[in-house]
Amino acid sequence: MLRIENLNKSFGSVRALDGINLKVNPSEMVALIGASGSGKSTILRHISGLCVGDKAPGEVVVAGNPIQANGKLATDIRTLRAGIGVIFQQFNLIGRLNVITNVLLGALGRTPILRSLCRSFYSADRQLAMESLRKVGLESAAFQRASTLSGGQQQRVAVARTLVQKSPLILADEPIASLDPESSIKIMELLQTLNRENGLTVIVSLHQIDYAVKYCPRVVALCGGRIYYDGPSQQLTTDKMKSIYGEKAAAMFSGQSLETQRLVAKTSPNVLVPRTDIPVGNTLNA
Repeated sequence: MLRIENLNKSFGSVRALDGINLKVNPSEMVALIGASGSGKSTILRHISGLCVGDKAPGEVVVAGNPIQANGKLATDIRTLRAGIGVIFQQFNLIGRLNVITNVLLGALGRTPILRSLCRSFYSADRQLAMESLRKVGLESAAFQRASTLSGGQQQRVAVARTLVQKSPLILADEPIASLDPESSIKIMELLQTLNRENGLTVIVSLHQIDYAVKYCPRVVALCGGRIYYDGPSQQLTTDKMKSIYGEKAAAMFSGQSLETQRLVAKTSPNVLVPRTDIPVGNTLNA
């Protein structure tokens, strides 16, 4: 589904991506983890064709279609983007439009221009939009202005929009960063269901290690723009976490008492107190 070869990206003197090589098979669910600035979002933007790599030899191919090569985007990049669903951290909804219209924007890639300008979407797409809202638990808010929803609800609308897009690949850039624990679980379970039952390939960047381990069989850890670890999530060790996130994160990941974790959380605003009903690891916001 995805092949990245020798991808490099620099922002001035800062090397954001350094020789990235990555392959993802169809129907895999992969978590991208790493500290802020490690390159997670940058990789996702390159996969979706929203960012182009340096001129040095580098290639991104999705479902057999070259997205970019040698610092140039494909000439038909707009068409190719229609086959890549993206869930952004900041939702990217149009607040003045109602919820179902925002969801229907996922169908623009297959909707004639005149119909899209008049918001005259096909009835099949309208049915799909309502079904998608039902899956994310927001069917009752279909005709409510998007701006009136909470942050967690807006993110669920963004997921529904991706479902309407009907793309075989979903890229989720920290989709639960602004959600409460219960909503986070619902979103991750939804992505897991889409992966397992619909066969969609899901690549999700996460700061919350426990969610990465629980929901994603494979983890790709970035450090300094390079892939530090690529393998089964259950094989992440304290030493690996120490190299990725530092001493405190390694201590949290290794498993301390809940009381100790709460004490650390009070003194460190970047550490989230984990839920007791999630058995794997702890929640981090590195």
